This record gives sequence, structure tokens and C-alpha cells, in this order.
Amino acid sequence: MKYLRRFFFLLPLLVAQAAISQDSTGLAGTPYKETAGADTYLFKEWYVGSVRTSDDKVHDGVKMRYDLAKDEVEYMADSGMYRVSTGVTEFTLPTGTDLYNFKNGYPAAGDYSNKSFYRLLYDGNMKLLKKYVKPITMEKASATREMDPSARLYILKDDKMNQVQLNNKNSFMKLLTDEKNKLNYVIREQQLDFAGDDDLIKLLEEYDSYKAGRGGN
Repeated sequence: MKYLRRFFFLLPLLVAQAAISQDSTGLAGTPYKETAGADTYLFKEWYVGSVRTSDDKVHDGVKMRYDLAKDEVEYMADSGMYRVSTGVTEFTLPTGTDLYNFKNGYPAAGDYSNKSFYRLLYDGNMKLLKKYVKPITMEKASATREMDPSARLYILKDDKMNQVQLNNKNSFMKLLTDEKNKLNYVIREQQLDFAGDDDLIKLLEEYDSYKAGRGGN
């Protein structure tokens, strides 16, 4: 009887250890059974990408999805499904059409904390970040405003998150006033109409280029 009681006491620990040992990714996520609908994920499909954790280790070849509602990475390993609720700092989803690089650690903004994941669109002296709130139903390499109208764009400048809108040029030009004349010239010459993220990325690249030419002044 004593050995039987010990067996039942150790059984949950053995099951948990076995579940973790089957996770060949090394992420040590929590096993779970799928209950959420497809509308909670950025993409309903699974993609093989990479995950960076807080110990700066990169885990490649991870089959995963991004749960928008919980702001968590979900992945498959061997015969099981797992979730990582803490410890992930960056993950990358190559869909075959575009490369989606997500990071956290940015200043809190509105309802979002420094643990919230944003897609990093431009990584210069300023950063252009996109926060998705609804799944992507149509995908193109150069996104347009119409593709994901619910997504929120932020420019990170001087450690502050500034929400901007592509259809409101003043929302981002007011952050670039020290090079306003040159950037207005760029807009005319390159015919930037800001119908998509790529035009704003070009503008920020030009801004950083001008600042670098002035020695950052």
C-alpha cells in the first residue's frame, strides 16, 4: 500500500516530465489542447520559423502560430502542442510571401505593455512597429491600408511610442519636423502616397540617412 501511494504521488510529476522531454525544441512550453478558434491567430496556418528567448538563445525550425488574443506563441513539437507565455523576446514567421519578425520589450502604449509583441517593420534610429489585432486574411509582400485596416502603427522615437496613421500624413511628419523640407521633397520625387507600409519605411530610411549625414544632429 505504501508503494502504491508513492506511485500515485509521483505520477503527475512523471507525466509532466515526460511531456517536457518530448518537446524537442528546447523551449519547454506548457502542453495544451487546442480550444481557440482560427480567428484568434494571425494566420490559421502553421509556419516553421525561429524563436529567441530571454537567455538570448535562438531556437530554429519551430513549427508555430501566433495567438493574437493572448499575445503568445504556440508551437508543435513531436506529437504535442505547446504554449510559451513568458520568456520569448522575438520570433520570426516566414510565410513564403513575406517575413514577419515580431519583438517585445518596447515601452508601454495604451493597452499594451512591454511584453506585447509588435511586428518590426523598420529598425533604424527610429523604429516602425505594427500591432495586429485581427487575423490576416489576405497577404501580399507590400501590405496596403486596405489589407489590415485594424492594425495599429507606431513610431518609436526617443523611447516613446507614437501612434501614426498612413492616411494622416501629419501624424508622422510632426515627428520628423527637423528634416521637413527635405522629406517633402522626397515625397514628391518618389511619389510616396502612403497607401502601404513600404512608403513610410522609405521615408524613415531617408530621414535616418539625412540625420547620419549631419552626424546625427
